[in-house]
Amino acid sequence: MTIHSQALAYLIWRHAEPRAWDCTVSEIAEAIGSHPIAVGRVCGAKGWSNRLRTSEMDRFAHLCHVRWAA
Repeated sequence: MTIHSQALAYLIWRHAEPRAWDCTVSEIAEAIGSHPIAVGRVCGAKGWSNRLRTSEMDRFAHLCHVRWAA
């Protein structure tokens, strides 16, 4: 992970941990001022994705990312 990704991981953890990870990628992104795709990537890299609630918007963003990455 890059230094930027590590810093973003800390911000994600700082927001989600006190809430027992009861939040979505979109909620975290809005709270920390980041893009949901960046938050989703970092959560995936850290193995945190299964801790978070999902939303329709998060599923849509993931599908768009997968389609564009192919």
